[in-house]
Amino acid sequence: MKHLPRWKEVAAATNVAVLALLLAATECWGQASNSDSSTLTAEEVVARLQEANQRRDDRLGSWQVVRRYRLTNELTKKGSKMEVEVRYQAPSELTFTTRSQEGSAFLIKQVFSRMLDGEKDSVQPENKQRSAMTPENYEFTLVGQETLRGRPAYKLEVKPKREDTFLIQGHIWVDAEDYAVVRAEGRVVKRPSFWTRTVDVVRTFKKVGPFWLPDRTESVNEILLFGTTHVTLENGDYRVRLKPSRP
Repeated sequence: MKHLPRWKEVAAATNVAVLALLLAATECWGQASNSDSSTLTAEEVVARLQEANQRRDDRLGSWQVVRRYRLTNELTKKGSKMEVEVRYQAPSELTFTTRSQEGSAFLIKQVFSRMLDGEKDSVQPENKQRSAMTPENYEFTLVGQETLRGRPAYKLEVKPKREDTFLIQGHIWVDAEDYAVVRAEGRVVKRPSFWTRTVDVVRTFKKVGPFWLPDRTESVNEILLFGTTHVTLENGDYRVRLKPSRP
């Protein structure tokens, strides 16, 4: 067990990486805008993104997905896999049911279990507010437009306004029709500990019905004396329910 302290660092770094994007790029309502978007500023794109997030909160009742976790460490050659059924119930209930697991039981307990606990914390209102993609947390600069998944998207540079383990410095891509985050990537600006050198994350989204939901998350963690650890989360088989319509 001589590597126990380092695996705790992997757990902490991975948890921070995943939470940074869980909180920064939440799923969005995919209702297209009819207004002209060719001359928007960064501030206007972000304002429409916030409006789309609010519409999501007003309409999303619950979702269920099968998620696959995979971890590999280049130095020790150790790895683990886990398949989990995830259920979200608005506004802040998240539950996990393990369907299968493979590899090191120690890694599953030390890394994956900590990640699941962290995700439960991520849906709490205070954490969403702390790390949301808002002008209170970030400075935004419009870099240009690109095509992602065959759709036009705005590319924005994001710079945190403070050092925080749940904030990233990097870029987001916002769908030009639905004003939903379709990709986010960057580096966590505050290291979770002395032993963690860097934490880099990439997250992509896919459209499921009227919502853009997480598709794949990749985290690369550099830990002193322990090398590089890769963690991926892949989501599939979404089932989404809307809130009952108000009379």
